[in-house]
Amino acid sequence: QPCAWSAIHSRGDCNMTSVRRRRKGGGAAMGFSKGGGTGGSARSVADIRARTKQHNDQKHHSPKEAADCAFRDRNFDKAVEMYGVAISSHGKKDAVLYANRSAAYCALGKFGRALNDAKIAVSIDPTWPKAHFRLGYAAEKSSQYEEALSYYTSGLAQLNMSSSYASSSSSSSGMRAPSNAAKKKKKGKQHDERKAQMKKLLTDAKTRVGGIITALDLSSRIETDTKDKFYKMVDWLRKGGAKFPDLYLRRYSQNHRGVHALKELEPQQQILFVPLEFIMTSEMAKASAMCKLITKAKAHVESSHTWLAVYLLQERAKGKGSFFEPYISILPESFPTIPLFFTDKYLKMLKGSFSLGKIARRLEHLRDEYNAIVAKVPSFKRHSLQDFIWARLVIITRIFGITVNGVKTDGLVPYADMLNHKIPRETAWCYNDDSQGFSITTVTPIGRGEEVFDSYGRKCNHRFFVNYGFALDDNHEDNEAVLTITMDGAEAATPRSRKRHILGALFMSPLSEREFQVPASFEEKTQRMFGFCRVCCMTENQLLLLADGQREAAETLEGTGPVNIANEIKALEMIKTAAKTALERFSTEIESDEKLLEEKKYADINERNCIVMRLGEKKVLQWFVDMAGRAQEMLQMSFYSFRSKCVQSMYEDRAFDVYSQKVIEPLLRAERFP
Repeated sequence: QPCAWSAIHSRGDCNMTSVRRRRKGGGAAMGFSKGGGTGGSARSVADIRARTKQHNDQKHHSPKEAADCAFRDRNFDKAVEMYGVAISSHGKKDAVLYANRSAAYCALGKFGRALNDAKIAVSIDPTWPKAHFRLGYAAEKSSQYEEALSYYTSGLAQLNMSSSYASSSSSSSGMRAPSNAAKKKKKGKQHDERKAQMKKLLTDAKTRVGGIITALDLSSRIETDTKDKFYKMVDWLRKGGAKFPDLYLRRYSQNHRGVHALKELEPQQQILFVPLEFIMTSEMAKASAMCKLITKAKAHVESSHTWLAVYLLQERAKGKGSFFEPYISILPESFPTIPLFFTDKYLKMLKGSFSLGKIARRLEHLRDEYNAIVAKVPSFKRHSLQDFIWARLVIITRIFGITVNGVKTDGLVPYADMLNHKIPRETAWCYNDDSQGFSITTVTPIGRGEEVFDSYGRKCNHRFFVNYGFALDDNHEDNEAVLTITMDGAEAATPRSRKRHILGALFMSPLSEREFQVPASFEEKTQRMFGFCRVCCMTENQLLLLADGQREAAETLEGTGPVNIANEIKALEMIKTAAKTALERFSTEIESDEKLLEEKKYADINERNCIVMRLGEKKVLQWFVDMAGRAQEMLQMSFYSFRSKCVQSMYEDRAFDVYSQKVIEPLLRAERFP
């Protein structure tokens, strides 16, 4: 707001001596005679202009006056330069010079420098209200709203206590003593007007910033408490060159927090930068003592996350001796929302969900990997299995896959890992070799006070649930369910039947049943399931023809396309039966789960996540039941009836529309137009 600065800019910018000189000399000072001539000899226009320019260049005999005039002309770079000259020359203890240069820096958008100059001005003359205003404004533009409010309040206090609003540190800011009563009265009126103007500026600013603080709910801001561990982490990052001036951390509950915007954020704006030295990478981990022992002992390491987990445990054991201690101190001590630690109370709520199998297998893999390391490197026993699981969970919930100097690696990036998940993405992140650091940039506009999100990508709820400890309500397009397709569904004969023998030979293994984890759409995973069912529903002759023409692996056969209408109807029946069977394994209905969520009838976030998880699966299964029934009905229509039906129901279910276009229409067309 340059206008606000100009309104209260120092009035000591016109040299009174120069004014008097101009009054005395008139045109003679510029080379003109009193009679209006040119001093006896003709001068060219260019000569007159040159003399005029020389006069203008010399009329401000001090750097401060030149700086003040440059400021009024909105030449802020020149103003900064000349205020610097004035400070170097004779004004290192002049609050006015620092305050005015702070104003120029603000006009240039260099709020960090403006803040520094304003602090110096206040330290030189703590009783000068304008210095406090400059400091408050610079802090406000730096998104330091709480500090700005304090500075504006101090400025008002100083204004109310002082009879003058001018600085006592600079003679240039003072006015000449009036020579008579009339001038004294006029000067007093001007002073009162300026003081009133300053009071209004400070009052308006204080009100404005107070409103921002209320709107941003800064009372729940985490990193302002110097005793808080998050303050120490933020301070550690800032001192090391990390930058996130427009972000702040807000606590929602004891174990739930997020990152918010301190001001309006524009698209393509870098909002966070973390130097490489503050990133804990896999390459750094592999170079550590314990990881070298594991490598030398040739211990089986199944996951690349294990290297970082081992390194994290080493650094945690160092305590304050670790460079990463400020970051490690803010990591959660436990993960109560992650299902690996669920008690039977929560696990029973997941009855029927395939997430139970995922949880059990994850625990088994972690246990096996820990035991494999300990068997080869006994010294690793200093860390318990629970410690190892904790470290692995830290990694999986916070990891970023980055490329550093051409090497693909994983990294823990402090502060960046505080952003919560949202689809569609609002930010993008990357590692930049030129700046040697990790940055986050906005993709869309983000309003002041709004939460700033990262995107963990589109995933089925079971991945969010098992890995991160949350489940999304509106995730139907990405949710999946497990359907178990059995030979019984294809009306196969006895286990010794010729058909079963051919199927077993084709799929290169004894065939009884197969599981498919599929979404509620006709995409690649679902098409593989359909292909398997079509093969299972083929007649013996069709199977023999298939066997003669194609003897590839099971993966290829599972991609078998539509055979004919009769085969497709049977395949749909297999899928419908499998979906109904899976639904029967749950102890609750879709409607009851929806009601529990609507009425918020759950004890805690874990119960809610369990309900959301199982509900998402059941909706996918129900989609397959409905989809199969609807498709079977359409496959028995005439081609023209089908086309009419499609027109009526188009866009009601886009996922079904894809199946209809790729499968039903070609089959009916082939029958109608052989």
